Amino acid sequence: MEKLLMQEWRKLLERVKEAIDALPASYREAFVMHRFTKKSYKEIAESSGVSVKTIAYRIQQATKLLRKDLADLLITMIVCVLSVVR
Repeated sequence: MEKLLMQEWRKLLERVKEAIDALPASYREAFVMHRFTKKSYKEIAESSGVSVKTIAYRIQQATKLLRKDLADLLITMIVCVLSVVR
């Protein structure tokens, strides 16, 4: 059971990685810098040479695209979590 669960989690993580990789480069860069390296919008804007508003827009659009692309994963994740709880 645990082995199967770990395989499912690996599949989920791979799918998330693929969805992030599929984002337009400017969206992906801003999203990754903010979410995974915890940089502020201002820091990202400065390093990218664009305005803070542009970075906010890129992160917003990346989040919207990821939600749309990964919506079906929610059910799979719930099933995985429930199988652990039981």
